[in-house]
Amino acid sequence: MMIPNGKYLVYFPEAELPEEKETAYRSACLRVGAHMILRRIIAGYHLDEVLADLIGRDSGLFLDLAVYTIITENNAGQYYPDYAYNHPLFTDKMKMYSDSKVSDFIASIKKSQSVEFLNRWNENRDHREKIYISYDSTNKNCQAGDVDFVEIGHAKDDQHKPVLNYSIAYDRNNREPLFYEMYPGRIPWEPAGQNRVRMSRCILPLL
Repeated sequence: MMIPNGKYLVYFPEAELPEEKETAYRSACLRVGAHMILRRIIAGYHLDEVLADLIGRDSGLFLDLAVYTIITENNAGQYYPDYAYNHPLFTDKMKMYSDSKVSDFIASIKKSQSVEFLNRWNENRDHREKIYISYDSTNKNCQAGDVDFVEIGHAKDDQHKPVLNYSIAYDRNNREPLFYEMYPGRIPWEPAGQNRVRMSRCILPLL
């Protein structure tokens, strides 16, 4: 892509420049590489079909947010419109949504939908196969304000701010995730004691 400056016509006086638009709805150049790979993975696991059944018409936005966090290695909703401007989207007709829409959408997702997604995901596991489960948890400092599960706890990167804890368990053989959970900041993040008990209660029924 080239954007000619004021000197361009000095050296190329016969060039005809296209009319300059004040604003553009989408970028003239979409970055498709990583998106195409992730789209293939999503289709292979039928995630688009499962999410369409669980979430409905906003399932495309859900996939866009998931792909956005992977490609940009960022989960800040206010930067999603910048990503959507120059990337292909899963939404109907590649519609771009504002950061306020993203915030409202995330807030609308129910715990029951998350649980049902995990159940459907683990339905496809071979329940006769013996596997080794790896489990890890961590925490994240939060500046969001009055959020019920954000509490003062023992942060790995202690910035004297309230934290939230989250954990994931996955199959060590193929590295596929099996279970994830978010829990209040006051609960220790170390995978010992009560966390191991919680993991057993939540994961074993899925297997």
